Amino acid sequence: MGYRALLEADSETVQDLVLSASRRLAEAMTLYLDGKYHTAIYIAGLSAEMYLKTSCYFVGGAIPATPTDTLFQQLRPKRYKPPFPEKFESGHNLWFWYEELLHRRKRRGHRGVPRLLRQVIAAICTNWYIGMRYRPGMAVERDAERFLSQVEWLAANHVHLRS
Repeated sequence: MGYRALLEADSETVQDLVLSASRRLAEAMTLYLDGKYHTAIYIAGLSAEMYLKTSCYFVGGAIPATPTDTLFQQLRPKRYKPPFPEKFESGHNLWFWYEELLHRRKRRGHRGVPRLLRQVIAAICTNWYIGMRYRPGMAVERDAERFLSQVEWLAANHVHLRS
């Protein structure tokens, strides 16, 4: 059995995304230390995406064992018209997930998010998008250091954002 088949044998759960977010951030740190700044930013951006998605899922009532495919499908444009202008972009638009998180928290009567969250998301979105995987990259150490610190903030505040 190939590695892909092994991974696809079980449904992906919310907890899988949380664990993957943590692992991708650790991998991004290793890449940063190895001087691979563009790749560190890309991988850390995937981590940020997973932290935002899981925050939305948890606020929406998911538990760690909830399969993500249904949660994700509910947000596809043909099934969902969000009350904000951000585009779904195949599920990779971090502004979409930020706005969805705010919307879900408000709808469920949760307390607000830290003020710094908007600044963190803005900084992440200024430096990351899913299509950068196709770019050769020219990030420098300072770029990666700043970016990783923003994603680390998001990781450190994940429990607060999802509760």
